[in-house]
Amino acid sequence: MSARLAIAFAATLGLASPAYAGGGGFGADDDDDANAGPPFLGLVQDDGGSNIVDARITLTIASMNSTLVLRSDTVGHFFVRGFDKSVDPKDVKITCSKDGYADVTATTTPPAGNAPIQAICVLKKQ
Repeated sequence: MSARLAIAFAATLGLASPAYAGGGGFGADDDDDANAGPPFLGLVQDDGGSNIVDARITLTIASMNSTLVLRSDTVGHFFVRGFDKSVDPKDVKITCSKDGYADVTATTTPPAGNAPIQAICVLKKQ
């Protein structure tokens, strides 16, 4: 009986914890910064529709000469909290790469309301 209780307790803790994708949380504390712009929520796939794990995602803000590099998670997702509101999301270039695939610039979808900007990278084998 104690093994079942331990499993139930661990499952409950897992459900109560914030979700993560590529290092960023989706918890309520993400909304605390009033100066933050919209976040970016992305997916890296191959041209057959399979998610790509551990792809390199590079976000570049040319106007600020800044670059952020992260990796897709175990299901091909990545998440970036919003940059400062002074950064226009249209000025953020997202590039995805993985060994054996050609680099690609993400296709982005502007946010609807408070939703994240969606970014999708479809990598093709070289």
